[in-house]
Amino acid sequence: MLISLWASNLELRGQVNTAFDRSLAGAIRSIEVNIKTEDGGLAMEQPFYMLEFFELTTRSTAYFRVATEDRLTEIGYVDLPLPTTPLDTGKAVFYNRDYLDQPMRIAAIAIRPKDGLLYNPESRIIIQVAESMSSREDFINQLIWQSVRKDFVVLAIFILLLSGGIIIALRPLKTLSSEIKNRSFDNLLPIDEKELPKEIKPLVQAINLHLARYIKRNITQQQFLDDASHQLRTPLSVLNMQVDYAKKLAKTTEMEEVLTAIQQRLGNTIQLTNQLLALAKVRDAADKLTANVSRETIDICQLAAEVVGNLLPTARKKRMDYGQELPEHPVMINGIEWLLKEALSNIISNSIKYCPVRSHITVSVLEEKDHIILQVEDNGPGMSPEDIALAGKRFRRGASGKEKYGSGLGLAIVNTIAEINQARLEIFSKKNETGLIVRLVFNKIPMDYPDKSRFSSN
Repeated sequence: MLISLWASNLELRGQVNTAFDRSLAGAIRSIEVNIKTEDGGLAMEQPFYMLEFFELTTRSTAYFRVATEDRLTEIGYVDLPLPTTPLDTGKAVFYNRDYLDQPMRIAAIAIRPKDGLLYNPESRIIIQVAESMSSREDFINQLIWQSVRKDFVVLAIFILLLSGGIIIALRPLKTLSSEIKNRSFDNLLPIDEKELPKEIKPLVQAINLHLARYIKRNITQQQFLDDASHQLRTPLSVLNMQVDYAKKLAKTTEMEEVLTAIQQRLGNTIQLTNQLLALAKVRDAADKLTANVSRETIDICQLAAEVVGNLLPTARKKRMDYGQELPEHPVMINGIEWLLKEALSNIISNSIKYCPVRSHITVSVLEEKDHIILQVEDNGPGMSPEDIALAGKRFRRGASGKEKYGSGLGLAIVNTIAEINQARLEIFSKKNETGLIVRLVFNKIPMDYPDKSRFSSN
């Protein structure tokens, strides 16, 4: 716009000068026809009426000068400056000069009178007409400001159209960005490229190719872990049976103690292998979700009751006050049933394992405005704030669990399952008493519940 304005200014000045110079040329012609030399001298009739008319036309102050070339005879404003170059006879020239401390536009022409002057028949007569530049400048400035206003209006319309076009063009990209940001960590589905601008599609296709490679590599790694766990379970079980048989054949107390220690270590190794297998299954489930496996609607109360019943014999061995507090109606959530059973089993198993004999363990389902909470509460040793902050990391065990054997994978499995099911794992110590509360928080599904009775059991 600035370059256009500069070019328009130059062009406009040339056009305005051309138009105004025609008036100056007309004034020169009017003076020329009123010059008289018949008597051998230089005379001019009524130039001031003509100049008044010229001033009304141009709306500026006008000056004139008629003089012989030798300047012996002059009429009008004798100080009007001449052009810097010699004048050609009959050819008008236009130039800018300062006169009376004002910028002036001056027209000058040299003519030969029909009747020569008596004292110098070869002398030419020079006619000059000048006008102040204020009227021209005002006119030019007015046109320039009109052009500027027009350019700004066009620029404003252009900016609005361009901004609207950019917003509309980038809307699919912003939608894609928001969708990717809001994806869960395990969602590796290919990015839909149907509604994207064609300039972005090659990038999205490259990202989808990278995701496919990552999924393939991850599935290979998980398959290896799964196969390794399966291959380890069989020889470990056989070895455990052989050690048990060897204990029966032991002839000394020392030999029996050694075999008992070996059997205990084998049991711990089998437990670790089972946990690794469970972790592999969980990760495999996460990868299968990338193939758009849909989640099912689950009655969390029925699931909790089933898991609590499965672990009841283990709790009875430690003579625990072990039970459940569940609503009398179904409470539905979205998730993968067998994974949630695995998560709840790990939480309850940890409570049974780390709580002392005759402890209290309660499994409950709580309903809030926007969430469903599956909660396991105990009165065991609990966890320190430092351990709670790092809970869920693989192979890390809290200070309270150092005395007991464990793999440090239980809460890691629970945390992974929670993420797969779009839930949140919360762990915090009980206030004013010992114990721990572990929660899985799910988004609530609005629905009407039919009448159904479910009683708590302790």
